[in-house]
Amino acid sequence: MQIYKVGQVCVNGHAITGNVEAAASSKFCPRCGEETIVTCPSCRASIRGNRIIRSDFGNISSGMHIPAFCHACGKPFPWTERAVAAAKELVDEVEGIETDEREKAKSSFIALASDTAQTTVAATRVNKLIAKAGPILGKGIRDIVVSIATDAAKKAMGL
Repeated sequence: MQIYKVGQVCVNGHAITGNVEAAASSKFCPRCGEETIVTCPSCRASIRGNRIIRSDFGNISSGMHIPAFCHACGKPFPWTERAVAAAKELVDEVEGIETDEREKAKSSFIALASDTAQTTVAATRVNKLIAKAGPILGKGIRDIVVSIATDAAKKAMGL
């Protein structure tokens, strides 16, 4: 049987604690100063923190994984939304790409945060955009993508 402790994360996605009951929580993030949350803003479900697996041989605890989406309602967490918004803003700075290509790239970022049939398509589109963006904007977009992308998305992008 497995259970999750309640985790605390700032709205930028920095982990504060994987178990608010056992650790000192903080109203604001010590890394960025933003507010911290323990529940999903959309449905109020607790954020999953440390995972505890109970067996006849004792308990095994694993550290907290910062999720991109709420396990209860499926909505993206604030840190996912902020990263996607930042990536979209950088896309607007890339010169020399058609409007259609720009919009396809923008709509691809959220697909990189989940493993779906669209993940490979999204990875391909974003890779093409990064290549056209040049070294500075391309690195900025890549860094944001790495912060939200699933392992499968990163693999599809060659990251």
